[in-house]
Amino acid sequence: MILFEAIEAGNAAETRALLAEDPSRAGARHPSGVSAVLWARYRGKGDVLDAILAADPPLDVFDAAALGDLHRLADHIVDDPAAVNAWSADGFTPVGLAAFFGQPAAVRMLVDHGADVHAVARNPMRVQPLHAATAAHDLVSVRILLEAGADPNAEQQEGWTPLMAARGHDDADIVALLLAHGARDTGSGGPQPDSGTRSSTS
Repeated sequence: MILFEAIEAGNAAETRALLAEDPSRAGARHPSGVSAVLWARYRGKGDVLDAILAADPPLDVFDAAALGDLHRLADHIVDDPAAVNAWSADGFTPVGLAAFFGQPAAVRMLVDHGADVHAVARNPMRVQPLHAATAAHDLVSVRILLEAGADPNAEQQEGWTPLMAARGHDDADIVALLLAHGARDTGSGGPQPDSGTRSSTS
């Protein structure tokens, strides 16, 4: 857990020191099952994430999706085609993670290989990939998901829809795209639940 404490603190120097002492720590997993790579990615600790990646940890399909590492992602898909619809320890699919972290090329690759654009997160947030892309302000991924058949009126926890989130974020382009694909305009906006995709252990 000492590595995860350094990640939480955003302490890149300590992270580098821990990995210099034992590079295998880069492949460590939190007790929740989330990798050190994804833990740092969730928390937006860029320099800490760079330190972990410099130790060349193994990247699972969820790490590859969240990082937009298309080479590693393709390797996982070739080795195990079912991986496109696998579930992370905290209840997300690869396409949901790619969407939330603004990785449209990864979203496209996963969709093209059969990712379920309707997959509902197996945690209290109940987000689908379209919610995640909207939360990330990722217009390209929103378009990819809608064109692949994602439901523009899908509800996450508390009944929030992608359109509500887009309006709350003042994302005019995403609002227009959702409406063009049949989103029901309720005029809702304002405060939102903790939407998108992030570790349920946060």
